Amino acid sequence: MSATLSWNYSGLGTKTGTAVANLINDIVTLVNSKSGDSNFKWQVASSNNASTPYYVVLKRKDASAGRILLVVWTSAPAGSNSAILDTAPSTNNLYGAWFPSGNVDTPSNLTASSGTILGNDTGAVKVWAGVPLATLYTTSFQPFYFDSDEAVVFGFGHSLSAPYMMGAGDLVIDAADNAYGAVFSYGSNTVQNFASTSSPMTYQSAPQNAGNTTVCVRTNYGSSNRTYYHAWAPSSSWASVAISSTDLMSDTANSRVYFVPVQLLGQTKGEGFVLKLRQIGWGPGTTAAFTPYNTTGPVVAARQFNSLSAGGNGFPWFTNFKL
Repeated sequence: MSATLSWNYSGLGTKTGTAVANLINDIVTLVNSKSGDSNFKWQVASSNNASTPYYVVLKRKDASAGRILLVVWTSAPAGSNSAILDTAPSTNNLYGAWFPSGNVDTPSNLTASSGTILGNDTGAVKVWAGVPLATLYTTSFQPFYFDSDEAVVFGFGHSLSAPYMMGAGDLVIDAADNAYGAVFSYGSNTVQNFASTSSPMTYQSAPQNAGNTTVCVRTNYGSSNRTYYHAWAPSSSWASVAISSTDLMSDTANSRVYFVPVQLLGQTKGEGFVLKLRQIGWGPGTTAAFTPYNTTGPVVAARQFNSLSAGGNGFPWFTNFKL
């Protein structure tokens, strides 16, 4: 049975520019700003802001096994390492991979066709769909992240634009409540339409090569390197209207809100909806950035992945309880 995650929100980080080195520096600065906060479980293990491939490696503060690699190739690598790639990566795109057994801090063989990357690559989940820096880190966009014991989800947005979202770690759950390693990215799609009738992660009938830019959830559930997609999208506006007396996802008379898990669909015939995102779901719309819903205390029970200061409809909700 999986553990219940507690998501912690970093706040918007400082932006120093739009170049690849700025992106790397700004991520490092933001994560380092939480080094003394015991609620945050991850820290910077190593980084490179000088030449391709640019990267940041994250590890848990207790130094246990498990590494998250963020990487940008600004020119095509000599080889596409089969540990994390199926094809040559698109240049100037942000990629991320999950190494559940990774146990070294500095990556190797990021430009080779093979070879160990982070000490122990057993069970590594190949990279998420690349996200172009030209859209991800354009003027005014700032980094932020949601941190938990077993996964980190990154965001890039600002008060006037909806954010981009991508994550790595044990991010999917099966019907028996077992967690599995996964990465996901919504590519050039912001998550403003997460709950719209047009899904930001539409089903693909063919497997997608790691290294391309087609959005998906990538996981080693069942067998290695499988891809999944949103199984369905909310009809009409039941998961995107702002909280009100007529909103299905809230009960203002009794101070309650409701959340629905995001089921995933793969390409195995007859498999059905065997996975869902882990403690990430649909809920009511909001009127402000990063809106929290609290239980008594107050204790944050859920927070919306939304950088728009004026609010917005249909963004993902991160819950501190199982869905």
